Amino acid sequence: MQSKPSILFRLAAWSAAAWAATLAAAGMTVSELQTQLAGGGKIIVVDVRGTGVFAEAHIPGAINIPAEVCPRKNLPPLGRVVIYGDGLGRDAASLVDQAAAALGKKPGITAEILEGGFAAWESAHAVTTRRQGRRPEALNYITYAQLKAAKAGDVVLVDLRKPTAAARQSLAAGANSPSQPLTDLGREFPGLSLAKSVPEKSVSGKSGAGPLVVLIDSADGAAEAAARALKGSGAKRYAILAGGELILARHGQAGSQRTRPGVVASGQNPAPVRGATNQ
Repeated sequence: MQSKPSILFRLAAWSAAAWAATLAAAGMTVSELQTQLAGGGKIIVVDVRGTGVFAEAHIPGAINIPAEVCPRKNLPPLGRVVIYGDGLGRDAASLVDQAAAALGKKPGITAEILEGGFAAWESAHAVTTRRQGRRPEALNYITYAQLKAAKAGDVVLVDLRKPTAAARQSLAAGANSPSQPLTDLGREFPGLSLAKSVPEKSVSGKSGAGPLVVLIDSADGAAEAAARALKGSGAKRYAILAGGELILARHGQAGSQRTRPGVVASGQNPAPVRGATNQ
């Protein structure tokens, strides 16, 4: 016969798991949301990104409630709500989950999460409020810290690194020596999928489905070239690891090395490289 403390412990664990399950928001794909909206479904779309990026582009009709505001926001009973973040790993997946849970606990609201976020919506060539025309080139970057916080199962690391002479010289000035092998990505980011090339589903850029593709190079421009190819195909769910192998060699510790003009190999958000292009 089990002791009373053991039974109570198991009941408490079961209750905690059940409570967590009730907070876990269901997921909705881009195609499902498009179908629901086209059919006149009563769905409120909530963008939980910051006000600045929301102003640049969002799903038409979406309302903006930044994730950190969701817990304390007073809302009427909105019914079915679908929320989305950037889908680029820069918004912590846990933050989007917490925003959905906070909204779902409010009376009269059932919250779901748009799988792949706004990046998946754009990858599916769905309509947005983004202004068309020529504007400065802006590639998607992700920091080491942001990648460390990424959700397993939603990210694939594409290893484009090569032990080039320039990389060896930079590494020699940093944490690694020229003879030291490249960082083991499996150890650095346990649980994340690894690939040597960009998945075909991401190249097509048609459905918006699939994991976030994170491009990692040896600070030789290979990631930027791959990112431009992805953009050319219409895919938006990609990000370049700022600093590449240089930041991996330091395990995310900031340094003074630069991967290219305007992008610092550190844990800080990189500045976009300027240049005109059609997007």
